Amino acid sequence: MKKGTKLLMALAGLAGAYAGGSYAVVKTALGMVFGRTSKLKYTTIYRFDDYERKYPGRYKRVPVEIPSGGLMLKGYLYGEDQGKGLVIFSHGIYSGHEAYLGGILEMVDRGYQILGFDNRGCYESPGEDSRGLIQGPLDLAAALDFVDSREDLKDMPRFLFGHSWGGYSVCAVLNLGYRVDGIVSVAGFSDPMEVTKEMGTGMYGPAAASVMPMMRAEYKRRFGANADLNAIRGINSVDTPVLIMHGVGDTYVQYSGSGILNHKDEITNPNAQFMPLDYPLRNGHNNIFVSEEAQIATNELDERLKAPLAEYKVKSYWDLPEEVQAEYFKDVDRDVTSQVNKELFDEVDRFYSGIEIRRNGSQDSE
Repeated sequence: MKKGTKLLMALAGLAGAYAGGSYAVVKTALGMVFGRTSKLKYTTIYRFDDYERKYPGRYKRVPVEIPSGGLMLKGYLYGEDQGKGLVIFSHGIYSGHEAYLGGILEMVDRGYQILGFDNRGCYESPGEDSRGLIQGPLDLAAALDFVDSREDLKDMPRFLFGHSWGGYSVCAVLNLGYRVDGIVSVAGFSDPMEVTKEMGTGMYGPAAASVMPMMRAEYKRRFGANADLNAIRGINSVDTPVLIMHGVGDTYVQYSGSGILNHKDEITNPNAQFMPLDYPLRNGHNNIFVSEEAQIATNELDERLKAPLAEYKVKSYWDLPEEVQAEYFKDVDRDVTSQVNKELFDEVDRFYSGIEIRRNGSQDSE
């Protein structure tokens, strides 16, 4: 099921809830959006065991457990021997940190240690669901508490990196008072209610606005004092360097809508930087992370996928019968489709490296 389809079905339920005044229906509808996310059996990108086979001994990771809200989130420390800084990675919705493994290992190659973990209800972490968008910064706060508890990690230069839901989370968590030395937010949204209304209006029309009061009430019930965590307020609460990146063609978290970059005139943090992204063939929500060659190969695979989707009358490849998925993926050249966008990580590395120099009392490298 596509991400938008889940939200559309939930909004339909919320509309009924608003008409009938039923919080039970609200909770059911939210459960459809934020239900458990498991790893897909088939994928076009490398998993960690693929990297181990391709590069024996090059990459190592150590499993960790992070207490959060009564659960133990699962994660890994990558590149324990690297010393440029610790990057805490916050993933997007309907995924886990391993969906970004190419980028994580690219940063390891550049000298960073990475803490990658899965939010509640995602991939390897426990939980029947992820509760709502506010859970992202709360789980990230738990990861920061974990870092503070570790003698080998707590004094390292500390950076955050997040995409989409994670792009929101790395900024919203700044409201909670943690020490962070630099933040990169990619395709993040400014506020959970804004992005929910934006997506709902695009798919369900003006009726989406009518359900927002009940959505806010349910968020308040679930998250209490944290229900209004906002990315813009988080950025403005500190003078920490923040780099906001967003694909100019992003129609999921809309570049000219709920995206943080679209709210740059509201940002007062003097160390905030803004970078619209427009790479050849790659300026959307997810494809900004891959190379041009990888995107060309992915486009070709998408063309091949049209016939089985039409035949089985489904919208996404993971709704196809398993034997059809296996046939589709057997000839994927994952050496190509796993290639990362090194230009993007050049910018991230340059940004973090400049912060590290400033923290050591030297001149800005820019």
